[in-house]
Amino acid sequence: MGCSDPKAASKANFRTALQGWFDAHPECVNIGQMPATVRADGSPADRRGYEALTAAGLLSVQKRRENRPPVMGQDMSYDALVYQPTDAGAKVIRKSDNTLLGGSDLCFARRVVGEVTSFTEPADVMGVRVSQVRYTYRLEDMEPWAGDTAVRAALPSLAKAAGTEQGEDKAALVLTSEGWQHERSLSR
Repeated sequence: MGCSDPKAASKANFRTALQGWFDAHPECVNIGQMPATVRADGSPADRRGYEALTAAGLLSVQKRRENRPPVMGQDMSYDALVYQPTDAGAKVIRKSDNTLLGGSDLCFARRVVGEVTSFTEPADVMGVRVSQVRYTYRLEDMEPWAGDTAVRAALPSLAKAAGTEQGEDKAALVLTSEGWQHERSLSR
């Protein structure tokens, strides 16, 4: 097996596989269901993230009446605020790939692999050949609003994710007929 064999367990092949995955899957944080409906008279904490994204131009907000059937003769209707992506927001808000969380993701940057620092010897796991890969990365093409202090204060998950502009991480790569791929590409 030569160095140019895409199926060889090598730092170069692993870096190529990782970067291919990250080029197709930007860095994102989950922001719940879009459009989002919250009670107008509810807790300000329920609206904080949506309001910050509205101020950043990513969401628009409309007020509407949510009609609910009366319960024991009492009107259960309420005023609601409905947040939905603007044209600018539609470019960075997408349906979440996370089947557990669901909802929508807010994408803010692209992960660029620096170097593969180590990997485990490939082994067969549940019928597939897998290697655990450690690598360094940096975030590039950061959306301008991702650095906004109001947006970061309102969305702690974004503050944490965007605040780590470079770091180390690990991923499981799986050998396929086309070469090595990120494990998450197999669940699609």
